[in-house]
Amino acid sequence: MKRLLLLGLIVLSVVGMSACGGSGLSENEREQIVNQVEKLETAEYKLLHFQMDYPEYLAEVGGIVSESYMQAMSDRIIFGYNEKEYRASDMIEMSAEEYEKHKEHMRGLVKSLGMNEEKASIRISDPYESDQSGEVFVYASESRELKGKTLTQMNRRYSLDKTEGSWVITAVEQDKVTIGSDETETDAEAKLDALKYRTHEGVDLNYRDKILTFEGWK
Repeated sequence: MKRLLLLGLIVLSVVGMSACGGSGLSENEREQIVNQVEKLETAEYKLLHFQMDYPEYLAEVGGIVSESYMQAMSDRIIFGYNEKEYRASDMIEMSAEEYEKHKEHMRGLVKSLGMNEEKASIRISDPYESDQSGEVFVYASESRELKGKTLTQMNRRYSLDKTEGSWVITAVEQDKVTIGSDETETDAEAKLDALKYRTHEGVDLNYRDKILTFEGWK
């Protein structure tokens, strides 16, 4: 009986360490991983809100993302209007004058729609080790609000691989819901509860105390 109890305690201990995330990582590695995700989250938010142009974005994320991530990013739609979409690849050769023209137009468009006072807050989780050696996951939860009401909720899962002794972000998966102004609180909660990436292996995520905050289009 004592041996069975001891075995049970060992199993519970292993499960507990796995649920906490990153149990095999050093403290320096954990901080490096989280800092990289924070840096990428900040750079991409600023890029999408015309607070950072594409060359500045590339300078910020250099060394923390993989080539495969940047290849996927190059095809991502950054903004669009008048039935034309502009991808990251279109911004690589964009002149400063053209960028400023698009920036002015987009800010005017957003203001006309009453969306210029959007605010966002992003929480980042601790690192969670994968079943695959040399891979970890980090989760991000972003809430965008206007006048105190949630507009969108986005949950993301970042994959990072250890390459030549350093961790780099290789991919991101996202689930997103938009909450309309006419939706009831019950409807909104049902949408939020259905979002992916709310747990890791069935256990609620452990988010860090630090919250990244942004003022939208200001």
